[in-house]
Amino acid sequence: MQDIGIQFDATIGKKNEEVRRMGKLKLKQCLLVFFSVFLLVLFSFTPSFSQQKQEGQAPSPAGEVKKEEGAPKVVVKVDKQTYRGGETIRITGQVPPGMKVNFIEITAVDAKVQVSRLDRKDFMFYLSREIPAFYHIVINEDYVAKIDKNGTIEEKPVKDVYAKFLAAKRWRIGEFLRESNADMAFITPPQLVSEIKVWKTTVSRAIIGMRGEPQPALTDKREVRRETARLIQTRFRELPRIASLSKITTNEDGTFEATFRLPDNAPPRTYTIVAVVNKDVKSDPVNFTVDVSFPKVYFPVAGTSTNVFGPLALALAVCTFGVLMGAGGGFILNPLLILIYKIPHGVVAGSVMPTVLFSQASGIYNYSRIGFISWKLGITVGIFMALGGFFGPLLNQFVTLEEYKFVFGIVLLILAALMFWQTTPGYIEKSKKEKAILEEFKRRAAAAKAAKEQKS
Repeated sequence: MQDIGIQFDATIGKKNEEVRRMGKLKLKQCLLVFFSVFLLVLFSFTPSFSQQKQEGQAPSPAGEVKKEEGAPKVVVKVDKQTYRGGETIRITGQVPPGMKVNFIEITAVDAKVQVSRLDRKDFMFYLSREIPAFYHIVINEDYVAKIDKNGTIEEKPVKDVYAKFLAAKRWRIGEFLRESNADMAFITPPQLVSEIKVWKTTVSRAIIGMRGEPQPALTDKREVRRETARLIQTRFRELPRIASLSKITTNEDGTFEATFRLPDNAPPRTYTIVAVVNKDVKSDPVNFTVDVSFPKVYFPVAGTSTNVFGPLALALAVCTFGVLMGAGGGFILNPLLILIYKIPHGVVAGSVMPTVLFSQASGIYNYSRIGFISWKLGITVGIFMALGGFFGPLLNQFVTLEEYKFVFGIVLLILAALMFWQTTPGYIEKSKKEKAILEEFKRRAAAAKAAKEQKS
């Protein structure tokens, strides 16, 4: 038994010694791994090691970031964060010495509207619901544009370029951006528009207001950029509403200053400002907000803000006069809203329809009380008016503002001629007889109504 105990103790001792040896070995291995990782990290951040590692290789993403950090920077800021329509923004900042700010882009990034246009050349219909409700490029009035004509660079003062397009009856925004070099400042709108829907239509379909066959939406960045510019021209129409010349003062130390007056009907929410030196040097977007408070109200479909009392007073006066002539007053209200408040003609035509409903309803009620309504005639004519009311809104989306004004003007001239004819002596004599008949009709209607009340 004693020998067995001695052997057992010896076995236990050997195993303990083996465990201690294994523990020391593992500890050495852990220290070796830790030391190896430490050396790897140390050499990875050593300049000489990094240079040897990158020899003969393409630049890494980190190298691209460092290159961007070394590029010229433009800093821009505004004098406050919140503005109202009609206020002036004071824009200041810093550019590298020897450079000048030539363009300032201002965009309403949160207020978007639907804009559509018909290309009459190939009868393609384009539509986007992501066009900024406000957009403007401020161009330094002292800037000299460089125009590439068949490989030859021609320099031309931007004032001359602007005057040329301002005087043109028909102008294209793509040509203006290219000749004024303002295309390098056309930055934000293409980023806001994710896609543009397209339809292939025909003359007959356009006449009855059909969009045509759906086509693949535009998603290519270059195509979206080109068509977005055209849709912006469709929305704002006039060159001064899209771009303007102004003094952008850049000092010798690189500081610059400019001012821009927001339009009175500026939409609310977030805007961005980007200062542009050239196509490679520009600032990051700087945000500010526009606030709209009562009595101003923002109309999202029109993408404009206005004092609500103005249209209300105008509608009251126009509809009162219109009902006197047996109309709702929309034919007078439409051109006034376009002229005074610069609302798109499609939105005006659609928005006036409900107002006519109210004025017509009250007019029908009062005319029925005095017995001046022939329901048979009114319902017969109303059926055909309903057909016109169906096709009219569909056709309106294919009509340009100039065509809308032309047709509307012709209709008003015809109405004016008819009204003038009704003031001639012959017509007045005839109308006296008709007036006597109407008075007799009115007297009989009142007598019939009184007799009916007595029976009841």
